[in-house]
Parts: sequence; C-alpha cells; structure tokens
Amino acid sequence: MPTTCSPPPAEPGLAAAGFTLTLDTRGDRADLVAVVRLLLAWGVLSRVAGDEDAYLSAGADVLYDVRRPVLGVLLTGSRGPSTITARAFEARLLALTAEPVAETDELRNQALRRMLTRTLLDEPVLYYDELAEDERAYLVAQRHNITGRISEATGLLPELRAEGIAMVDPDDELTDVRMPEQRTDGHVTLLVAEYLAGRVRVPRGELLAFVRRAAQAHASYWRKGVTDTGAEIDLLDIALEKLAALRLIELDTEVTRDGTGTVIRSRPAIARFALAEPTIREPGSPSGSQTAPIPTRKATADAASTIF
Repeated sequence: MPTTCSPPPAEPGLAAAGFTLTLDTRGDRADLVAVVRLLLAWGVLSRVAGDEDAYLSAGADVLYDVRRPVLGVLLTGSRGPSTITARAFEARLLALTAEPVAETDELRNQALRRMLTRTLLDEPVLYYDELAEDERAYLVAQRHNITGRISEATGLLPELRAEGIAMVDPDDELTDVRMPEQRTDGHVTLLVAEYLAGRVRVPRGELLAFVRRAAQAHASYWRKGVTDTGAEIDLLDIALEKLAALRLIELDTEVTRDGTGTVIRSRPAIARFALAEPTIREPGSPSGSQTAPIPTRKATADAASTIF
C-alpha cells in the first residue's frame, strides 16, 4: 500500500519526557529521512513517486510502497535498542529480547502460550525436558489447543510424542536443512543418524571410524576422494551439523583419562531413523513362513543404489 511522509501522532510518554518530533523543522525532517533511507536500503520501502531531498528542503510529499514480507522478518523487540545501556553484545541482546514480567495469571498464561507457540514454529522439535516446570505443565494441558491453532494458521501437522512435540511440514517448504537428502553428504548423514539411533552417546572418534568404514563400503556411490586420509572428518562434520540443526543430537565435551573429547548424545527424535532387522519371504510362501533376518547394515548398503 502506498504511504507518504506525514507527521507522526504524538506519543504521550515521549511528550512527557520533553521529546517532540513535529516535522516542522528541517532537523526533524532530516531525522525522518535518515530512517526512511535506511528502510529503503533494507528493502522494506520502495519509492513510488517524489524524492527525499525535495521533502527535506520544501516538505514535498514522497510516496512509498511498504514491502510487508520484508517488514515481517525484521528483528523486533519489546523495547527500543537506544534505551539499552548495556555495552557487551550478549548483554544487549538479552535486554533487547527480554519479555516483560507478567503480573497476573492471565498475563502469565499469555506469555507461556506465546513462548511455546514461537518455539514450536522456530525449532524442529520441542522437548519436554528442556522446559521449566510451569512451561511443561501448561504445554501438556494446552498442547492440543496450541498445536491446533498453529496447524490452522500454517498448515503444519503436529506430531505428539512422550518426549516432546514437532510441527511437521507436509510440503517440505519451511526448512533449509532436509533429512534425508540425496548425494554423498545426504547418505552419510542418514547412515550416521541410523548409527546414533541405537546408542545414547558416542565418542567422536568412534563416529570417525564408522564414517571411514562407510566410505570404503560405498566408495563406488559417493563422490571422489571420500576414501582419502582425513576425508572422514569433513564428511562427519557436515553430518553432525545437519543433525544438530534438526535437534536430533547434542554435542558435549567430556573429560576422560586421555584428555578432553567430543561426545555426541542422541536426542529422542533420532529414533525415527532406526532400522529394524528386515526379513525376506520367499515367493509363494505362507505369511507365517519367512527366512532368517538379514543384517540391517546389509540392507542399508543395498539401499545406496536407490539413494543415488
């Protein structure tokens, strides 16, 4: 929708503090022009007619279009950055994103509902064990209402489990990290996920050895160089980055007799990538008759030809 530069309505709080912006003086208009030009540079506004210099010198009108998709993704907070006195970056960010303290039960419930809704939309998985007691109690009691509203507004489908909740995108459009994927890195990630699904914690060294063996087994399917010395490091780093982004694992530091090392801890949602031992029935055999189970790893190896 086109918009023009016009005097903003008076803010009682600012007026009481002695701050006024009437746009009657060149200095006031220069302040507004500086803000408008910043929004133009960010792509929030696009100029339709007029010019800022003409507005600055003579108060002439300037017409803009507001690009709401860009405006909707700009960082916003409950207080202005200029009101924050902290100097350290982390402290400033914490103050900028701090939520007002709720003083009534209704306001506290609204704050919980807003926080939980935001988390379900932002994170691939919300685990109950990461929530405070009051947050977990509210989510358990209101999970159907909260997830129902999200589904109605976004089309995401709730997946409710004993360990937590995930909002699943059936169209696969709302993520830049997909699982599973094709090609070498996607196959490595899938194999690492399957390996971790049956274990609570795995040292990084053990995973490096696993990827090294997998590279030898799938060398004919994967890209060139995967069997070179040290190639497993990059392959594993890419896989772990994806799995951590999807909240399927956590990376911890552990102190042992041999020193400090990285340990990968599996989160509950990774269990969806576990493979049971498959069985094969001979053609024409009764449904109750079947051959002995085939090792899971063999089935995964054969699946490589399908993935590539």
